[in-house]
Order: sequence, then structure tokens, then C-alpha cells
Amino acid sequence: MPTAPLTIIAITTAKPGKEAALGAAQEKLVAETLVEDGCLRYELHQSLDDGRVRIFVESWASEQQWRAHMEGAAMQRFQASGVGDYFADFALHRLTKVAG
Repeated sequence: MPTAPLTIIAITTAKPGKEAALGAAQEKLVAETLVEDGCLRYELHQSLDDGRVRIFVESWASEQQWRAHMEGAAMQRFQASGVGDYFADFALHRLTKVAG
């Protein structure tokens, strides 16, 4: 039985004064991730109401491929760059399509 595609919504908030540094690291992560196996969509959006808030919208061919991304080289480089100190808040939501 084929696996269902997985959609991820990740909401990040930068600490005050860290918006540019976090944004640059996130944009690099997007460029590296778009070429990964199973990546169907990997977009980064910025809130119009709060410039510190950025939202990733991701779609993966399978949960296994998303998990591989989370353990892969691009994500390891992202985490090793010190971005963890730039986050004020982070929320991850995993979604699957349930109807039509």
C-alpha cells in the first residue's frame, strides 16, 4: 500500500534583532531542501503582521522522506549554524489530507 503524502506547517518566531540572521539561514535551507528526494513543496512565508514570524509550508511524498530530510545534511547544517539561539518560538504541525 502506498504511503500518503505529508504536509508540514512549521511556524517560527525570531527573537527581536535576530530576524535577518534567522531569515538568511532559513532561505538557505529552502534552497538546499527543494532538491531533496521526496520534496514536493518547501516554501517560506513571512507574516504581514509581525516581521519576526515566518512559516514553512512543506509537502513530502511520504513521512519517511520527511524524516530523512529532518536527519539529512541540509537540516544538520542549518542546526549547526547556531540558529537555535535565534528562535523565540517554534511550532510544528504534521498534516495529512483526509478528504477530496
